[in-house]
Amino acid sequence: MSRLTDAMITGGYARDVDRPMLDLQHGGQNGWANNLLEWHNNKAHVSTPMHCILLEAPRMFKSFPDPQKWIGSLKAMFELHAYAIEGLNAELKVDTDTHDVGGAGEKQHEVTNVTRETSTPKFTFIEKYGRPIQTLLDYWIRYGLQDPDTKFALLGTMNNSEVKDMLADWYSATCLFIVPDPLHRSVDKAWLTTNMFPTSTGQIVGKRDLKTGQEILTLDIEFPGISQYGLGVSRFAQTILDKVRTTHADPFMRPAFATTVSPDVEAVRGGYQAGLEKMGTEAVTHLGS
Repeated sequence: MSRLTDAMITGGYARDVDRPMLDLQHGGQNGWANNLLEWHNNKAHVSTPMHCILLEAPRMFKSFPDPQKWIGSLKAMFELHAYAIEGLNAELKVDTDTHDVGGAGEKQHEVTNVTRETSTPKFTFIEKYGRPIQTLLDYWIRYGLQDPDTKFALLGTMNNSEVKDMLADWYSATCLFIVPDPLHRSVDKAWLTTNMFPTSTGQIVGKRDLKTGQEILTLDIEFPGISQYGLGVSRFAQTILDKVRTTHADPFMRPAFATTVSPDVEAVRGGYQAGLEKMGTEAVTHLGS
């Protein structure tokens, strides 16, 4: 079945866009009748999952014992443990005002302002055994932001001569948020967000109710920051995405996570193999013998 050779647009409003994009001049299906010769160009945009890449960790983590443990845990928390990330937004809003045109009630609209929606990243985590996420956030808040009792950041209580101020780089992180195309090759959207820090540890409560089951702890944590969105960010995100090799990254083809029978299980008599072999040895007769 043929398809248009010029299905993707070049030039025009796509001149600064690196991702594949359909040409609006083809594929329209809502005129006098549909146009099945160009049905390929009627492909809808379907969202793809966004990925978070940690670019910079708070400087204070370098002042802690085992700094790589702190930084590695933060990287894993952002990139591997968040099962939902939302709050990134680049929608443009146009404010208008009106004035009368004639006496019939018609209004002329004038543009008074254009703004971009504020991005406030929010991460959703399923807390792990022992509450490691809340523990990390607790230290981040008390040592980097403010201790609830002293009203000072406890980083100042550490005997570290390198800490001479409490500017935002000491307690905030920088992340890159990438939405790739369906082939995971081109950047569809990207946000670069700095000055990120947690606004909560999530609820830390205790209760007793023998009539109901116990609960899995779900954390919804906002990390407000300053975000940049635009061509420069997309070009930077593309350089990051180009380093991610997806060749043969097929989960179906990965090796089995277990390749042996444990010795304690193998030492037990009976089971599928023993029963099968026992039947073979006890057979009255066999044509192949």
